Amino acid sequence: MSSLLGYITSKAHVTYLTKKTTDCPGALPIPVHQPRAPKMIKNVHLDGYRSFDSYQLSDLSRVNLLVGLNNSGKTSLLESIHLLACNGDFRVFTRIAWQRGEIAFEVDQEDARWSGYPDMSHFFYGHAFAAGSEFKIRSENGTGGICVRVLDPLEVPEKQRPPVFGDRFPRFNLGLMVERIDSGDQSGENQTILPATGDGLIPLDIPGRYRRMTRGGDGNAPVQFIATDSLDRASMSEMWDRVITEGREKAVVNALRIIEPKLTNIAFLTSDRALRQEPRGGIVVGCEGSQRRYPLGSYGEGMRRLFALALSLTQASGGLLLVDEIDTGLHYSVLEDVWHLVVQSAIDNNVQVFVTTHSLDCIRALANLCVRHPDLGDEVSLQKIDRELRESVALNAERIVIAAEQDIEVR
Repeated sequence: MSSLLGYITSKAHVTYLTKKTTDCPGALPIPVHQPRAPKMIKNVHLDGYRSFDSYQLSDLSRVNLLVGLNNSGKTSLLESIHLLACNGDFRVFTRIAWQRGEIAFEVDQEDARWSGYPDMSHFFYGHAFAAGSEFKIRSENGTGGICVRVLDPLEVPEKQRPPVFGDRFPRFNLGLMVERIDSGDQSGENQTILPATGDGLIPLDIPGRYRRMTRGGDGNAPVQFIATDSLDRASMSEMWDRVITEGREKAVVNALRIIEPKLTNIAFLTSDRALRQEPRGGIVVGCEGSQRRYPLGSYGEGMRRLFALALSLTQASGGLLLVDEIDTGLHYSVLEDVWHLVVQSAIDNNVQVFVTTHSLDCIRALANLCVRHPDLGDEVSLQKIDRELRESVALNAERIVIAAEQDIEVR
């Protein structure tokens, strides 16, 4: 196959109406009025973040597909955008560390109580965690950025030393500062300092008052992140409650018909057994011609994946949707319809989408969408990730189609 690099030489709650969309049966309903428009991220710069000494995503669009080899940093880029959008919210750092298994567990010998500590050293380039280590994630089009820096105790402002280095955390002898850069924060609290050990551990059980101080973002631009194992039942249930309240369940059902055309309804079981003993169960669906309800899992992992995707699209209105390995569990024959769902819903609900894939079928399905629906193709970009370069290679719809037609390797 030809090399792509050789080929390319240049480079708030709203009220919803139920609207039938003939082009895309799974498209989500269009809001009566658009939520406050977020600042579309047009580029992302990383300095010292995880495996990237320095890297940049450019020419981003409304829907962006990140492709690259294993361990090229695609998931890291998704996480960096999550942190950027949430202004370095402490809870997002913790969620990322937990998802990756970057948690150190220790047991107190006196009371046999286990404690978990996110290991922040892995967020820094080369896993280097010492006073002066830092990484930055920023965007130049008004989105702002964050800078995370390891502080020597003497660098911590005197008035902040007691909560950071108090008796509650005797082992924590460094400060970890999260600074929000040009984020439009008018509160004056653009810095948060957390206690950290010399090897990068920060506590999960910090006091509630201190935890609230670490929260970033203004709450007006929701961010939804779907990892490779989709969403847990509790998250889906919470989203489904909001979908029901907003009267949008028909749209989600229509999305699932991409896989099962006869599907008619979805329900969550509420018994204690369903909640405690079936972490992936407790969700049932009905189909035409049958009074019985069947477990969602009976239709395969692809149905669960599609359900998580449809739910997240409804909840990301006016914000961001991030999906790691979007095609997980989905057969190649439905991928073009899935892309149609994602792009059309992103336009209708003012969502910016970032997804990753390893699948050539997924890329070809996106190319097919660009050919059959040029108006939707104008909203997409493909970003080839290669850490050997300093910047991703961006393809617009025309180049995505050419790459697919000429069998040019883009993964």
